[in-house]
Amino acid sequence: MTRLGPVYTLAAGAVMAVALGVASATTSPTTQTVNAQDDVPAPVAQATTEASPAPEPEAVKTARPTPAKVDYAGRVTGNGGLIAISIRNGKAVGYFCDGKIEAWMKGKAADGKVTLSGRGNASLTAQLGGGRAAGTLGFGGRKWSFKAPTVKKPSGLYRATALVRGAEVRAGWIYLDDGTRVGLTLVGDEVADVPIPEPGENAVVNGVEVDPQDVDEFIEGF
Repeated sequence: MTRLGPVYTLAAGAVMAVALGVASATTSPTTQTVNAQDDVPAPVAQATTEASPAPEPEAVKTARPTPAKVDYAGRVTGNGGLIAISIRNGKAVGYFCDGKIEAWMKGKAADGKVTLSGRGNASLTAQLGGGRAAGTLGFGGRKWSFKAPTVKKPSGLYRATALVRGAEVRAGWIYLDDGTRVGLTLVGDEVADVPIPEPGENAVVNGVEVDPQDVDEFIEGF
């Protein structure tokens, strides 16, 4: 009995060692090897849209300057007459006269241009700039060109209307800076022999004085 004791002890020790090994294998954490490339998300494809070119801005038309207040007077080429044009805040009036016939016209001035019309199919178009009005006059089925520089008082255009001895009187005068002048006076529908007055002075019609008006005095009611 005494000799069997160590054997049991060794056997018991062997059994204990096996048991501890099994327990260690059971409780040890499990290690998992993962490839790093597996965690990188696949790149997302981005749509590439070409930007459309911005539309070119439309050209903005610049209005040409038009004087608010100006007077022009000059010669008509080819007929010996004079032309006068006056502008007041976009409203324009014109007068053509050669001492025998006349044409009163009215219209507008804008964008560096003046356009006028009157009785007898009278018409006038002119470009404004460089200190002058240059264009075309149409009257009596004919056309003439002209260039009229700016003028200052007492030069320019004058007009008179009156009732003299029961007859209607209408007259117009143009004065140039160099002293050239022309005018026409109608009594009723007949041309009257009336001397051209000095600028600003009264005309005498059948013994009655008639007061000429400058453009500022008559353009609003014309």
